[in-house]
Amino acid sequence: MLSGCGGAGASVLAAVIAGCAAETAGRPVFLIDCDRLGGGIDVLLGAEQTPGPRWRQVRLSGGQLDPAVLTEALPSWQGVRFLAADDAAELDPDSITQVVSAAALAGPVIADLPRWPSVARAAALAVCDQVILVTPAEVRAVTASALVGAGLDPVQTVVAVRGVARSLPASRVGQLLGLPLLGQIPWEPACQHPAGLDPARLKRGTRALARLALELASSVAEGVRPAVEAVAPQPGSSLGGEAA
Repeated sequence: MLSGCGGAGASVLAAVIAGCAAETAGRPVFLIDCDRLGGGIDVLLGAEQTPGPRWRQVRLSGGQLDPAVLTEALPSWQGVRFLAADDAAELDPDSITQVVSAAALAGPVIADLPRWPSVARAAALAVCDQVILVTPAEVRAVTASALVGAGLDPVQTVVAVRGVARSLPASRVGQLLGLPLLGQIPWEPACQHPAGLDPARLKRGTRALARLALELASSVAEGVRPAVEAVAPQPGSSLGGEAA
């Protein structure tokens, strides 16, 4: 999960998907924050005071991390084990690989990634089955998202569009980015709660999109890539031709 521009809402969607997964998964669900400048996924969750390790406390050596040890060690929010970034220093790519790979052996993993290219992001993408690029339905945001999307695998990536714009509908955003459209993210009041994200207040449309993302990721992990609404670029498509 990553944003095409600042404030697009990828961290929120990642948390929503993780929370929805935890309601029905019957096994551990993990939310791994790999965006070192994102402010900390624990703050978004309202769980910054929850005891447990953050990335700064993670010290791994060679070998394979035991999924049971990881599950037991990580702090929990709404049934989701999370690992929050808490330092501006670049995350160690080998540690990302070990943590995400171990977590995937125990249950579903949702990773919140930075939008700028880095060795750490490349390491996370290498162990992801599905990538969701989140962009607002605004010309400038889609312009920035096109730059981010250019560095992603188009076979692996779908786009989720936040908000609506009559001059820039979700299907048009998919055309401009040349990516399949997962769906639209409505404005979500649950994200405005002063104590952090409130799953009980999530809109039905937000939950439906989260379930769709989980179904898609599960199918891809099993070697089946179901048909998502493919929105191929049309001849002559350009970002500059849209009115704000």
